[in-house]
Amino acid sequence: MKRQSRYVIVAALIALLTGCQSVPRVIAELTEHYPARQADSVMVYELGDPVPAEAKVIGTVKVTDGGMTPAYNCLYGNMVSLAVKKTAESGGNALRIDQHKEPSVWTSTCHRIWGSMLLLPDSLVTIDAVSAIQKAELNQDTELANMAKEQIKRYERTINNPKNIFNANIGYGIVTSKIVTYRQEYKNKGGFTADLSYQHFWKLIGVGADFNYFHTSFDKGFDLDLLYIGPNVGLGLKLGNKWRYDVILSLGYGNYKESQWGLSYSEGGFAGKFGMNLEYMCSKNIGIGIKINAFSMNLKEPEEYKVNEDEFYGVRRTDLLGGIRFYF
Repeated sequence: MKRQSRYVIVAALIALLTGCQSVPRVIAELTEHYPARQADSVMVYELGDPVPAEAKVIGTVKVTDGGMTPAYNCLYGNMVSLAVKKTAESGGNALRIDQHKEPSVWTSTCHRIWGSMLLLPDSLVTIDAVSAIQKAELNQDTELANMAKEQIKRYERTINNPKNIFNANIGYGIVTSKIVTYRQEYKNKGGFTADLSYQHFWKLIGVGADFNYFHTSFDKGFDLDLLYIGPNVGLGLKLGNKWRYDVILSLGYGNYKESQWGLSYSEGGFAGKFGMNLEYMCSKNIGIGIKINAFSMNLKEPEEYKVNEDEFYGVRRTDLLGGIRFYF
């Protein structure tokens, strides 16, 4: 009973989110005109079904995507039901499905059908206790239930993160903020960067800790080192059985250190780091991936160096890294 309730909830959400969208497009072309009939008097011949030789084609009908039509509105049963209704309005008492295209991410999320509207002698029209349109509606209910099941499976797969993830990465970082030395001014200066992080996940949400190191050299004998450590919070998603994606925000302590001719100056303070990570799970315990970091740290302004009121003084950096992941 609980699982059925979940299907109903998912189906209701699908309907709610797509209720303002368009409906399928039904186009009919008639070669002969007859009085309209009741929709429950129309037979349906599916692809490959034999059709009596006495059948007379009175026109064609196609039911396709109306443009941004939500999947809920264009399940196969619904599309057949619309074609049956149009056949009845046109005076036919049978519909032959000539072509059926499945939903596709490249073309349309709708089922699309093309059919011939037929007129049969009354003696050849056999309607079961359940009419063709009722069968179409029942098929639609079944397809909707299957669609709900798939949505649930996809959601459960999406949140099925490993409980604990350890990342180890190395890569290249670029200081995008302005750095002024005694010789010249630098911007977009690159260097080596290494990154370690740990997250513990509860379904989608995870918390952990980040460590980051960056090194670069400017003028001869002038080196810059940046260290960062801090707690993090993240959102992680499974993109399939093997692929994972997460975003991590960390706020913590940064240390800026300049070294020149054996002398050094360091400054510590508040810093932040935002990371995006895409990885491939090679096995249950090991994966590989790439990571992009954005780092920012404010520094104290030197007395002899004045900045505008809205000008940033500190270090901003962007990193591109790759490395290994451990799941446990």
